[in-house]
Amino acid sequence: MRANKEILMREVAGETVLIPTGSAAMKIKGMASLSESGALVWRLLTEGDQTEQTLADAICKEYDIDAETAKADVHSLIKQMMQIGIVEE
Repeated sequence: MRANKEILMREVAGETVLIPTGSAAMKIKGMASLSESGALVWRLLTEGDQTEQTLADAICKEYDIDAETAKADVHSLIKQMMQIGIVEE
């Protein structure tokens, strides 16, 4: 999976947000706010194809979190991102 290239990540008033541009702005209304770990996941998705496992591994490496929790959190985040159309398979 990978990030939709028409979605930009920006810092706004101390928050990390995703902003749809181009044709994505016609489909996706508004911005999405990301946590610190969500921003890490997004950056990795913009670098190229990722799997939930590679994303969970990156979360484990960056934060003091067990593998099962990281995997569940990444799965939930990716599911939400796919539902709103900002992540593509």
